[in-house]
Amino acid sequence: MNIKLPRPPEPQDLKEEWKKMLRDDPQLALASIKQGTWFTKPYWDSYKVVLKAQGVTWQNHMEAYGLSQYKFIEWIEGRESWDNVISFLEEQLRAIIRAKRKIWR
Repeated sequence: MNIKLPRPPEPQDLKEEWKKMLRDDPQLALASIKQGTWFTKPYWDSYKVVLKAQGVTWQNHMEAYGLSQYKFIEWIEGRESWDNVISFLEEQLRAIIRAKRKIWR
């Protein structure tokens, strides 16, 4: 299945908040970023109908984020573009769903 993720606008304000938090308390910031609900929950709430129609579950979404968390950190640090981060997340979702379909056969 060719999953196509909706592309939300880049959250510049949030990016700046994360940058500040990384300067002020890097351990807490990294733990919060890696935990992921800052992105996964609002994204799922906004696009779950589109995602579910493509066979994506909440669990798939969370697993893909876990595999992509370092890309989100690179985006916050200015070393990766938002579009590339979402594309990477999309690739992870495709791989997860492909792998699970092979197991379920």
